[in-house]
Amino acid sequence: MLITVAICTFNRAESLRRTLGSLAAMRVPADLKWELVVVNNDCNDHTDEVIASFAHRLPVRREYQPERGLSNARNCAVGAAKGDYIVWTDDDVLVGPEWLAAYADAFRRWPDAAVFGGTIIARYEPPVPKWILECETLLVGPHATRAFSDRVQPIFSTGGRVPFGSSYALRTREQRAFRYDPAFGPHPGRPRLHDETDVIEKILRSGATGYTVPTARVEHCIGRDRQTVRYMIRWFAALGESDALRYPERVGVTRWFGVPRWLWRRLIAEWARYRIHGLISPAPVWMRHLRDYSLALGAIRYWRSHKS
Repeated sequence: MLITVAICTFNRAESLRRTLGSLAAMRVPADLKWELVVVNNDCNDHTDEVIASFAHRLPVRREYQPERGLSNARNCAVGAAKGDYIVWTDDDVLVGPEWLAAYADAFRRWPDAAVFGGTIIARYEPPVPKWILECETLLVGPHATRAFSDRVQPIFSTGGRVPFGSSYALRTREQRAFRYDPAFGPHPGRPRLHDETDVIEKILRSGATGYTVPTARVEHCIGRDRQTVRYMIRWFAALGESDALRYPERVGVTRWFGVPRWLWRRLIAEWARYRIHGLISPAPVWMRHLRDYSLALGAIRYWRSHKS
């Protein structure tokens, strides 16, 4: 069995250096064969120099994808992968010492399974605002954390167990049958999400099985720029736009300026509630209203750009 670890990166050279350093520090069993594919998604910083600096410490191979967008970069990695399984992580994480070995054990234990998901813990850059810690359960999406139970559990397309991008693995056969849709995922000038969850859900709905791998742990490095209200608005708005694209049947028939009428009402109501509760209520209360306002904002953005 050969395992491909895949990372897609765009202009995060020093963050990538930290991630590659943690991969080099892993305890890899002597009988485990693996390769590391790093996709340079048209970076204009010193990403290639960072990759090259690990050539003697990691089985790394650099690939280049000139068309920007995470889904495009992921598809490049899929095409380049030589492994029987592809284990995905990001350029802003620290992988745990047993991360890859835990996935390898899971592949051997469940050879018929196609989807695997690991644990993702937030590693905050200090100082951390008090409201961030108070709202952690509401910020699972914006900070891409996944705290699975310590007990291994089956993964379903519903129920909150679909893995996130910083730590998941797919059997290569299924991964090649279900490529990443460029309509989803971060892209210059178009902030959308769901690139990996879209693929994982399709694989699971096709009849494949999956399992959580709690011991495949990574720490997701959350910089100060992702500990702001502005970032939360941007992220939830991107989620709202992505959901509108994925689930167009959820809208109503009556529209104002090309947008379902109820979205305008929700936008105004949730903005007002956020402003009021921001003055009188604990952080989790106003964060829920900020989230719902931002989701409506993103959905409106989608419908405004697709009005007939």
